[in-house]
Amino acid sequence: MTSQDRLPQSRHLATDIPGPLSTAAMQRRKEAVSGGLGTAMPVIVSRAHDAIIEDIDGNRIIDLGSGIGVVSVGNSAPRVVKAVQEAVANFTHTNFTTVPYMGYIEVCEALNRLTPGKFKKKSILQNSGAEAVENAIKIARHYTKRPAVVVFEHAYHGRTNLTMALTAKNLPYKDGFGPFASEIYRMPMPYSYRYDGNLATIAEDSLAHVISKIEKEIGAH
Repeated sequence: MTSQDRLPQSRHLATDIPGPLSTAAMQRRKEAVSGGLGTAMPVIVSRAHDAIIEDIDGNRIIDLGSGIGVVSVGNSAPRVVKAVQEAVANFTHTNFTTVPYMGYIEVCEALNRLTPGKFKKKSILQNSGAEAVENAIKIARHYTKRPAVVVFEHAYHGRTNLTMALTAKNLPYKDGFGPFASEIYRMPMPYSYRYDGNLATIAEDSLAHVISKIEKEIGAH
């Protein structure tokens, strides 16, 4: 794909939102896809380049969601497309726990090199934030032998049973899905201008302090 083939980086409305094709497709979605899977936008994407999404009606809209932070380098970034094409030409999937592959090792090496701290590091790649949080708590509990987890009010951590327990918002995430994991304690988000407390005041049996970098579903503070 040449630069001339990529979408113009500007908004363009060819129809009302949603257009007729998206409206028809969303009706098919309603009939085929579980109602528990919500959708923020009532349009169906056709293609996306850089910061612009084009729907099947030809409307171009600004991609403020970025796949919830997944495509921060831009949609269909040429280097990413090339790397994916080369990877799937060699093999599609093995599951690293069955047959390892170099891409996984190289990503972990890069994470270990780029993340802060001058000490020996190892990484594990997870398929979602909720799975990463669950594993972080398992590691912390196993290492510290402490059961309690401290989370901040208003934070969102995921929708598995444990991460729902960590998540502050009841609706729409938690209502009717309990009982949840125990030993979860909440505290207000520190506001250093008004409060100069420190971790030394935290109970000794608290194993971890879980701070969500995404205070709400999208948008970091």
